[in-house]
Amino acid sequence: MPINAPALVRPGQDPNLATLIEHLPCEIDCPFTYATLDKRTLALSNFLSSFPLAWQQQYCGKALHRVDPVVIHGIESVAPFPWAEAFSRTPQRRHSAFDKLIREFSLRDGYTFVVHDPQQRMGLLSLFNREQNPHFQNQIQRVKAALQLALVAFHSGINARPLQKKTTEQPLTVQEHTVLGWVAQGKSYNEIGCICDISVRTVKFHMANVVNKLDVHTAKQAVFEATRLGLA
Repeated sequence: MPINAPALVRPGQDPNLATLIEHLPCEIDCPFTYATLDKRTLALSNFLSSFPLAWQQQYCGKALHRVDPVVIHGIESVAPFPWAEAFSRTPQRRHSAFDKLIREFSLRDGYTFVVHDPQQRMGLLSLFNREQNPHFQNQIQRVKAALQLALVAFHSGINARPLQKKTTEQPLTVQEHTVLGWVAQGKSYNEIGCICDISVRTVKFHMANVVNKLDVHTAKQAVFEATRLGLA
């Protein structure tokens, strides 16, 4: 089951994307992506990108951020890093759909900046060497400090806004988030049980709790509501 959120927009249609562009150094004219993730659950929010829309649809629709080596490496990083570093350190996380997307859009050379906040959120700013410019890495190095400051300022600003009121006052547990995430990706309860090394009965128990906490009636409705709220 594909995840329908966050909403995808073309450059110029989202004022937040325009604001981010204003934050970036004028030397930066390559495609970029910003995202906020909950480090505990990998729930994705505030997704803004000037990458091709077809890439955005596949990446978000299949929740590929959950297997993206750049995201996984970013959780453990405090310093900016080239994509090659992330891919070399997380080979065990490779995923067929992700690899296919990388090949299709030739997303092999890039650089990512990270920021971590007290709410256990991570902001990621990734820049893509679309033109295969041999001087790309050197250009990033020259404005590295400015890019990091831009990310910190933008992340602080966009996440300072009041959060949308949830339909429930009961927060989901880590296991409930995990089960919900796999259900959102279309996994069966049997598959989730094998992935999480728990019984099918336990999977159903966690999903029933999610349904109750989100005040819906079915697992499908729970996925839709969680997606709308940025929980999946």
